[in-house]
Amino acid sequence: MSTILFVPLPERGHINPTFKLARALQKRGHRIIYCSLRDTEDFIRAEGFDFECLFESLYPKGFQARSKAQLGTLSGLSKLVFLRDMARRQTQMLEALLQGEFDALIARTRPDLGVVDILLPEPSLVLHGHRVPAVALSTSIPLRWEPRTPPTSSGLIPDERLPTLVRNTVDWGRILLDAKLGSLGSWVGLEPDSMKFRRALARKHGYPVSSLDFGGRVTGAHEPLLVPCPREFVEFRGAKHDSGLHYTGPCIDLERQEPDFPWERLEEGRPLVVCSLGTMVTQADQARRFHHSVAQAARQRPGWQFVVATNQWTEEVPGGAPANLVSVKHVPQLRMLRRATAMVTHGGFNSIKECIYFGVPMLVLPVQWDQPGMAARVAHHGLGVRASIDTLTPDLLLQQLEEIRRPSYRAALERMQSCFQAAEQEQALAGSLEQHLVRA
Repeated sequence: MSTILFVPLPERGHINPTFKLARALQKRGHRIIYCSLRDTEDFIRAEGFDFECLFESLYPKGFQARSKAQLGTLSGLSKLVFLRDMARRQTQMLEALLQGEFDALIARTRPDLGVVDILLPEPSLVLHGHRVPAVALSTSIPLRWEPRTPPTSSGLIPDERLPTLVRNTVDWGRILLDAKLGSLGSWVGLEPDSMKFRRALARKHGYPVSSLDFGGRVTGAHEPLLVPCPREFVEFRGAKHDSGLHYTGPCIDLERQEPDFPWERLEEGRPLVVCSLGTMVTQADQARRFHHSVAQAARQRPGWQFVVATNQWTEEVPGGAPANLVSVKHVPQLRMLRRATAMVTHGGFNSIKECIYFGVPMLVLPVQWDQPGMAARVAHHGLGVRASIDTLTPDLLLQQLEEIRRPSYRAALERMQSCFQAAEQEQALAGSLEQHLVRA
């Protein structure tokens, strides 16, 4: 039996995709340990895995929920003050890493393999110093340069037309510029100087600094990168195959714990639309437009049923919620999608994969980060439609929901669904990681 250490980004959207892999390995007799912030402990332990806490003095229990709630109410100078405080805290976390907090955890748990979120380069560097092999896990579409493939932050669908090629070049230029401007953010105190700490960790643990990429991340040439999604969805047609990427099944854990729901409020046989902007913080004006549009759309379609996840949203909808709309803080999404007619989503990777797995057409309203790229792939493969949350209206929402009821979307979903379900084999998932234990 081997000990496998999972180091996810401390957000549900990054932790949920790891459960399927972890459970498959656990069933094969391996000991699974997660290490993260204290706020993630309860729901990780609820899934049956061991847990080790990091940085508790900086991020005590309840910190994440309080911070998200506070950030959603701030603007202007008060928001800048908040971001400076968060940057100071992140700098202290990086200092603790350099001083050995993660080294002590490795000595305590003695892992044979590390599975590390690609957005957390630092733990991989420390594992390298302890001669523990590591596998990077990308819970999104990896950001990698390819001349005719846009970055994931772009909503561009590539083709060979000159305007598209020019825009693709501009979008990549923005990515590189953002990386350069990161040092400016650290200079004014809005971001930690991550590159400085990553280079210091690399030198301390014997990792070649020249092998870090432009963002200070370990590259695929030195660390395998797993992408928990079939290639058929991720790649645009005609994209080159990257030998450094290892695609798996979608890693949807059908056994994961989900919140309760008043199922008695739903009626069988009526169209059901599931609506959620995800668990990350959304701009207040965007969230307000979203919830008001959903409520008004529900009033205009009394024969349909709407379920909306409010997440951090706490405002009341003007006029109150109509009878055919059920608002809950968190939706039991897997169980809900088994019954859904459509989903209105922010375009998070997990939500899109789950919609495909259950054959649910999507209206994607990308908000930030990789979501424009996810929405582009949904549209490209004919799995749904996309719209701007900034111009969303009840009429547009209903128009798009009517559009994705057309048979062509169901047909495209059935093709991609078959691909997803065929790839979701526990034995293959476990094997994709166990092959790296041989080197341990």
